[in-house]
Amino acid sequence: MEPTRAGNPVFEGWWADPELHLFAGRYYIYPTFSALYEEQTFFDVWSSSDLVHWRNDGRILDFADVPWSTNRAAWAPSVAEKDGKYYIYFSAGDGAGIGVAVSDRPEGPFVDALGGPLIKEYHHGAQPIDAHAFIDDDGQAYLYYGGWKHAVVVKLGADMISTEGEFLEITPENYVEGPFMVKRNGEYVFMWSEGSWGDSSYSVAYARSRSPYGPFVREGMVLQSDQAVATSAGHHSVLQIPGTDEWYICYHRRPLTETARDHRVTCIDRMFFDEDGRILPVQITFEGVEARPL
Repeated sequence: MEPTRAGNPVFEGWWADPELHLFAGRYYIYPTFSALYEEQTFFDVWSSSDLVHWRNDGRILDFADVPWSTNRAAWAPSVAEKDGKYYIYFSAGDGAGIGVAVSDRPEGPFVDALGGPLIKEYHHGAQPIDAHAFIDDDGQAYLYYGGWKHAVVVKLGADMISTEGEFLEITPENYVEGPFMVKRNGEYVFMWSEGSWGDSSYSVAYARSRSPYGPFVREGMVLQSDQAVATSAGHHSVLQIPGTDEWYICYHRRPLTETARDHRVTCIDRMFFDEDGRILPVQITFEGVEARPL
């Protein structure tokens, strides 16, 4: 009997920039609603018990409740858990800044924590968008972010709603946006999107370092268009099943039948490393991943 597979996309509708997590025994995807900027005024969350059957758990943050935002261009949420609290970092208003909101549950609702942006300055020329929260093995949290072809990292404070120390530029070759960090066997594996999100050049590349600050020297491609499957594969996240070397990449892509800029869908495929720690190029599929109950 064939194993149950999710199929790609994993749920209906136009959703992009997905961040996949495992929280409290359940899988969650936090995406961007892929529409005109003026219609991007909220964030929803999807959840699953097995990576195959997904449900929309509803609205987790509405920009009507974030008065400092421009009530448009709600982009690229990133969620982290610390001490039983959940923190969502989000792009508010096409450069208005990166905000942070907090909840007691992974499915929200989240409440704006500061009454203003966590980051609004354009440090090192980086547009303050596309935040990714990464918590290291020692508990130190970092925020990676940046558009306009500049990547920046800064430490998060112990309260997860402040920054501390210097904003450092870590831009690797070809970087455009969408940073994401994982740690494997003591190495920091930094990934990002390059190319243009509106066409088939959009893709994901990676670098490795022994430090969360790099240097990050581009090693190769992780994810790209496949003219037999879909185009514009990028702005991804990665999930490791705890206690295993099992990895999943969640990303958006544009179906071959679509030409509209915002017609992007959320997909999941497997990601593998070779014996030297390099990421093998991901094969994007229609079938998706096998069921992975917890």
